[in-house]
Amino acid sequence: MSGDRSDGGTDVVPDGGTVTEGTAGGSGGSALAGLRDRDDFVVVAMAAALVVFPFLLIDVLGAIGEVIGISIGGYSGLPSLVLIYGIIVIGFNLLLGYTGLLSFGHAAFFGSAAYSAALFSQVVPSPILMVIVGTIVATLLAWPIGFVSIRRSGVYFAVLTLTFGQALYFYALGPGAWLTNGDNGFSGIEAHGLFVGAIPLDAQLIPVFDSYTVMYAFAAVVMLIAVWVANRIINSPYGLIFEALGENEERVEFVGLNVFRYKLMAFVISAVFAGVGGAMFVIHEQYIHPTTGLYWIQSGDFVIMTVLGGTGSLVGPVFGALVFEYVANVISGVTLPVVGSIGSLWRFVLGAVFVFIVWVFPRGIYGAFSDLGSRLLGGGSEESAAADGGEHE
Repeated sequence: MSGDRSDGGTDVVPDGGTVTEGTAGGSGGSALAGLRDRDDFVVVAMAAALVVFPFLLIDVLGAIGEVIGISIGGYSGLPSLVLIYGIIVIGFNLLLGYTGLLSFGHAAFFGSAAYSAALFSQVVPSPILMVIVGTIVATLLAWPIGFVSIRRSGVYFAVLTLTFGQALYFYALGPGAWLTNGDNGFSGIEAHGLFVGAIPLDAQLIPVFDSYTVMYAFAAVVMLIAVWVANRIINSPYGLIFEALGENEERVEFVGLNVFRYKLMAFVISAVFAGVGGAMFVIHEQYIHPTTGLYWIQSGDFVIMTVLGGTGSLVGPVFGALVFEYVANVISGVTLPVVGSIGSLWRFVLGAVFVFIVWVFPRGIYGAFSDLGSRLLGGGSEESAAADGGEHE
């Protein structure tokens, strides 16, 4: 399990045997799975997807909407928002999808990072420094919360994380209002632009396309870094132990590994991603409210995005973030002939989509696409491969 799987050629398996390229890549599905383990392939593929993503989301869907008479195209800030939540759930998936720990308190790290970045912007309005400060605060907060919560498992772990998150929420609303501005929310956030304000975040990179802004490029670069880091973790011995913890914690403890240490590290790493996303969110929205940043529903949204996209896969949760934000920000504005305006019913629509995906595609959106791709390339589905003793991604 500790062999380097990133070379794309020979791969050492746990029993000491060697699987040659011919056998490992005996089917198109196996070859595709091998490519997905390589850092360079993952980063290049993600970069290509990020280049076309705003065009597809706004311009293509907008054109389709004009044809059918229903506005289904996104707005200029939506691609950046999807990437921000995508960064968060990539980290959350390391905790839920690999170690199997379900946290309902990650809004604490998201919100604390957002408020820290907002406060720091009053002194130094640098987006990059705001992200760094917000991430540091979220990381420092994750250590004591994780240290206490990890000592329990299952529903007790979930309730402990929920309790910490709600404690911060009510503190921000009441006693901490002198710092957070309470129920009025924190506004007046200034992020002057990249490189000492030389490049404004709302500047357009491509004049023809409104969606390609500096803010989107900033979010895309952070997303690429997040994907690269997460892929390195997943394919490292640390990541393999995370996966082993999710499969059978007792066996990991039996072989002499410190289970508490690895679970705590998974918790802290996921909080780092939430901190980056929280700081990016406040830069994007230039406003933060305790309900938006710290309330338990925000933590629940991270769970929904991750499960919807597909747990246990590197970029699966990003698909969940895309569907979630698309329903919340685009479908909610759609008016249908009989039903009327979707409006506040968007969570009902999202719930229906969630039930359908979980029912029909239990491995999430990414799992469905992955199985389809494997079948088209001549291999079986990864689900059946796993059932036969194969490994998930």
